[in-house]
Amino acid sequence: MNSGAKLLVRYLDELAQVTDEPGKLTRTFLSPAMGRANAVVADWMHAAGLATRVDSTGNLVGRLESPTGARARTLLLGSHLDTVRDAGRFDGPLGVLLPIVALAELRRRNVALPFAVEVLGFSEEEGVRFASAYLGSKGYSGQLRASDLNFADAKGVTIRAALEAHNGGSFALPNPAHRTRELLGYVEVHIEQGPVLEAKKLAVGVVSAIAGQTRAKLVFKGRAGHAGTTPMNLRRDALAGAAEFTLAAEALAKRTPGLVATVGTMTVAPGAANVIPAEATFSL
Repeated sequence: MNSGAKLLVRYLDELAQVTDEPGKLTRTFLSPAMGRANAVVADWMHAAGLATRVDSTGNLVGRLESPTGARARTLLLGSHLDTVRDAGRFDGPLGVLLPIVALAELRRRNVALPFAVEVLGFSEEEGVRFASAYLGSKGYSGQLRASDLNFADAKGVTIRAALEAHNGGSFALPNPAHRTRELLGYVEVHIEQGPVLEAKKLAVGVVSAIAGQTRAKLVFKGRAGHAGTTPMNLRRDALAGAAEFTLAAEALAKRTPGLVATVGTMTVAPGAANVIPAEATFSL
């Protein structure tokens, strides 16, 4: 393993220790661990010669100017630094840390690029804390909307309130960080998150399209009743209905090329072993 690869592995291992939950890797939008992760990665950016800032939506931005001057276009490299709960260490951080290591190696070799580079550590991609994904990239690209700010987390904190706290009490919807004509493009290195490359014994692939996400919160309402005395033909079991919906969604995805469907969370009320479920709330 060469020195660059060793440095990348060390960075990945160290960043994996920055978490909100001891014993598992969890970093969510604007959490304390995200703040610590930004600080750690910013230090590594500085060591590679990048100037850093954290923008109003919590994105970490490291910039390397071009020696050709202010008119040089910019290549964007990056990924996200937030995680799902109990995450792996490569999903997201690989795409942030690898460009840092590559730029450090170019600096060591005294290689000057004819364009500027920005390495981006997006603050939110996974949609874990709030039921809204891509908040970081939406903010960076100027696509964040006022309606996005109304989503609330499990504690009732809205995105607007979280962003106001991050920005010292006030938050305004950001403009795009760049105009299109200023950019060369955007490149993201990412783990596959699937079995296809491994099955084909390929080390790397070039992505031609990505999965578009549509998320919904669904509530099935039934009628509670005693589980031991209510006949089956008189039941309105919300969980049974939700289960039928889940199987129908899976069947639809299986027969539709390119479509996937996942029910990832579900809560049942009243949630007792001897009571027919009156309500099932789940994600799609």
